[in-house]
Formats: sequence, structure tokens, C-alpha cells
Amino acid sequence: MKKIKFLSVMAVVALGIASCSNEDAVLTTDQNAKLLKTFKVQRDATGAYSVDFNVSDNTEVNKVLNKNDNTRQYFLFSSDKATESNISHDLSIKNDQVKIGFVDTQASKSNSVTIFDDISFARKSGNSLRLLSYSVVKNEDGLYDLDFTVEENTNVSFVYNEELKIHEVHLRGGKRGEVDFSRSLEKLEGEPLKIDFVNHMGNPNAKSYKELLVRKPRVIIIND
Repeated sequence: MKKIKFLSVMAVVALGIASCSNEDAVLTTDQNAKLLKTFKVQRDATGAYSVDFNVSDNTEVNKVLNKNDNTRQYFLFSSDKATESNISHDLSIKNDQVKIGFVDTQASKSNSVTIFDDISFARKSGNSLRLLSYSVVKNEDGLYDLDFTVEENTNVSFVYNEELKIHEVHLRGGKRGEVDFSRSLEKLEGEPLKIDFVNHMGNPNAKSYKELLVRKPRVIIIND
């Protein structure tokens, strides 16, 4: 009888240890989970910028704006309360740039998107920029989707500049054709993902023609 009682006690202890081990495994998994799932930065046809992002359930988001360099940082914290998982904010370009940062305090990870743009450039220069709207989306698989729309009669070509390590989208005057484009881009580990829209401007029929290359907008994505 004593032996049976001893075995029963050991079984209970073993179950307790297994239960604790399972709880530790769950906690470890939760601690390694990423709070930021996806994000999308876009400029619409009016020139207005916005950011949309998705976070894991029970994630608290604190926003901090640095007016000096126009940086908007979103600090993500794990919470025990039900929170909104889809968040959207309008963005404003100041001194031709805006920066958005995401700081995952649980995974000690950060993502940032810096955009250089001047939507009033075309009006000031008398030229027409052919890019109408665009968006960059970070997916959960780590790939980035670039989608954009151009004016009619625009020739679009994609070039990867090996020297500068920039994905370039060249926009030139052309014949009527496709206006909506999409590309999937991969960010190399330890290197920023850079995207430049390169506008080829100027009148080729003018006597003193000199082509002007305008890199607007420029997008730089960095993650740690």
C-alpha cells in the first residue's frame, strides 16, 4: 500500500512539472511573438499620405511625434486588455520628408520608413510628375509589395541600381499603355530597402533640350 501511495504522489508531481513546463513554453512563445504584423504607407491621387498597420491581439500602441524632424514613432506593448488591431493615421510632409517608426518593445525590434517627397514640385517647376499614387506594404512573410498608378502615355521601366543599391522606377513620356503596376521586393538582411521614382523631365523637342532627372518620391525602409 505504501508503494502504491508513493507512486500516486510521484505521478501528481510529474503532472505538475509537465504543466509548469507547458506554461513556460507558452510564455516563451508569446514573448517571442511579433507585435507588428503588417504596415502600409501610401500616397493617394491628391498627394495626401497615410499609414495603416496591423498589430497582434492585445497590443497597446503609443504614438509619439517629434515635430523637429517630423518623425512619428509607434511604440508597441503587449497588453492584457482587448485593443484595436487595425490602426490608420494621416501623415503630413514637412520640409519634404516624413518618417514613421515602429518599435516592438516585446521583441526588441524596430522598423522605420523614411519618405522624401515634394508634391508641389510639379507646380513650382511647370513640369508634370507622372506618378499619380503609390503604396508600399510590408507583409507578414517579410516581402514588400510596391503598387502604383501613373498618368496615361507614360513609359515605365524597372532598374536595380547595383552601385547605389536602389530599386529605381523610371517614368518617361510614352504611348498609351498600362497605368497600374505592382512589384514584390525583397529586403536583404542588414541592408535598407530603397525605392526611387525617377522622373525623366524636359521637352525632347526643344532646341536646348536637357533631360532632368527628379527622384521623387524616395522611400527608405530599415529594420533592426
